[in-house]
Amino acid sequence: MARRQGKHITDKQHNKKKASIDESSLLAPERGIVVSRFGQQADIANKDFTIIRCFIRKSLDIPVVGDQVVFCRQEQTDQGEEKGVITELLPRNSLLKRPTPHHGIKPVVANIDFIALLLAPALGFSEMMLDRYLVAAKASDLPVWILFNKWDLLNQDEQTVIQQRLKTYQDLGYPLYIISAKQGFGIESFIKDSKGKSLLLAGQSGVGKSTLIKHLFPQHQVATSEISESSGLGTHTTTASRLYRLSQDSYIVDSPGVREFGLWHLDAQLIQQGFIEIAQLSEDCKFRDCKHLKEPKCAVLAAAEAGEIAASRLQNYQYLIQNFEQVNG
Repeated sequence: MARRQGKHITDKQHNKKKASIDESSLLAPERGIVVSRFGQQADIANKDFTIIRCFIRKSLDIPVVGDQVVFCRQEQTDQGEEKGVITELLPRNSLLKRPTPHHGIKPVVANIDFIALLLAPALGFSEMMLDRYLVAAKASDLPVWILFNKWDLLNQDEQTVIQQRLKTYQDLGYPLYIISAKQGFGIESFIKDSKGKSLLLAGQSGVGKSTLIKHLFPQHQVATSEISESSGLGTHTTTASRLYRLSQDSYIVDSPGVREFGLWHLDAQLIQQGFIEIAQLSEDCKFRDCKHLKEPKCAVLAAAEAGEIAASRLQNYQYLIQNFEQVNG
């Protein structure tokens, strides 16, 4: 045991020594964007989207994918590999965080303009799952665009039913794109509308994120998987967050950290804000702290009775509010 522990310490010391870089050989500062991060190192893309592996100075906050940084390249490269050091973390326009069971609130991705939420029929389309994503995104002040993938797997009747269910979200102002990443249809319209923006691709395992990335970036080696025949669940294929460039000023981030948003870092008010039509109607309720469950003169309940808001949305909101501790535990 002692021998194994000694070897472990030696390996750590060796890696630490190997990870050092001679800062006296650094060239002039450049600006770049974090493409991916691996512990105390990160891949940085410069203005030409050339990738440089950089060490992170200990004095800096840990950057996340999408961060804009200042870095300096090393003058002498080892076996032709570009290396450098991140010297400054630039201000962020946005920061998406997610709760983790053991590490509190964890930053996931910076400087994105919206979340592209990928759905698919193979796992069963669930309004509750969709609403949870919308609540978490609203808490980070990020818009959501909905992409419904694998449309080719549905027959005409199934497509009609799904379109009716998704119309609730279209009517609320959420952009909707019907696509098939495998066959390639419906994607060009989404890419055109994404021009000049940075987005995070989110969704459960098995909805086709890796297939979509592979379609958009065929030059990259992207592992894909099918739905497991035994469990009916998707097998996760991506292990690290990565940023890709869609065009000169458009980026897409694929992150395994947002397969499912937890809500336990939110309070009841933030959950209500995620249901945008309920939050708006709540201003007309008699009581300021109305939870829209059974209170008198509740504008939300009155609107639901009149058919002015979707019953599924109210039911999902009430479930999250009533089961707040279980949902967030």
